[in-house]
Amino acid sequence: MTSGKDDSGAGDTAVAALVDPAVAGIMRLSALETVRARIALAIELGLLARGERLPNYRQLAEALGVSDITARRALESLADDGLLARRRGRAGGTFVAERAAASAVSAVGAYLDDAEKVHELIDRRTLLECAVVHHAALVISEAQLAELDRYVEQAARAEDWSGYHAADEALHLAIARASGLPWALPHYSTTLYALYEYFLPYPVAYLHGVNSEHVEVVDALRRHDPVAAVAIMEAHVQTLHRSMFMGIATAGEDAARTTAPDADS
Repeated sequence: MTSGKDDSGAGDTAVAALVDPAVAGIMRLSALETVRARIALAIELGLLARGERLPNYRQLAEALGVSDITARRALESLADDGLLARRRGRAGGTFVAERAAASAVSAVGAYLDDAEKVHELIDRRTLLECAVVHHAALVISEAQLAELDRYVEQAARAEDWSGYHAADEALHLAIARASGLPWALPHYSTTLYALYEYFLPYPVAYLHGVNSEHVEVVDALRRHDPVAAVAIMEAHVQTLHRSMFMGIATAGEDAARTTAPDADS
C-alpha cells in the first residue's frame, strides 16, 4: 500500500546518500592525487608489474574518469617520483619503473582508509546487480542479448585494463537497462560509479578470466533463467571483497604473518 505522496525527492536523496559517506576518504583528494594513488597502489600490490607498459594518457583518462590533462600530469609526476619511466621512440611509452617505490605516494593512504566503506559499496552493488539481472532474465530481448554479446567480445579482445574496463562498464549498464526497471537505474549507476572510483589497474590476463563470468551471465539471460543469472552475478560481484585492493592487502598481511618466524624462537 502506498501513501500517494510523490517520493521522487526522497529517491534522489537516497541515491545521493549511497555515496556521500562511502567516498569520504578519497573525496579529500584532488583528481590528480586520485590518479597517482590508484596507479601507485596497483604497483604496490603487484597488479602492475615492473617494466609493464601503461595505456597512453587518453586511455588512462577514460578508464579512470578524469580529464586528459589530469591523466597526463599524473603520469608525468609519477615519472618524476621514480615510479614510472618514460621512453621515447617507436617502442616508447610509459612503463612501471624497475625500482618503483609506490609507498612514496602519500595519497595511497586515503584509499586504504576507506576499506570498510568499499566493502559496503560491494554489498550494495551486489543487491542491485541481483535485482536488475533477475528482472532482465524475465524480459530481455534478442536485440539486447546481441548488445551484451558485443560487449563480452569487446572485453575478450581488450589488450589492456582500460579497454577492458570500458567493455565491462557498458555490459553491466546494458544489463541494468534490460531489466525494464527505469526507476532503479539512478540507484544502480550511482553505486556502480562510486565503486569504480576505487578500481585499480589489473593484469589484462586476469580480467580476461573474469570475462568468462560475463559469458555465463549472458548465457543464463539467454535461457531466461533468473535463478542462475542471480547466482552467477552474486558470485561475480562478491568476489570483489577479495580481489579489490582491500582483499589483496589483507591476503598479503596474512601470508606475511604465516611465514614470519616465531618471535620467541
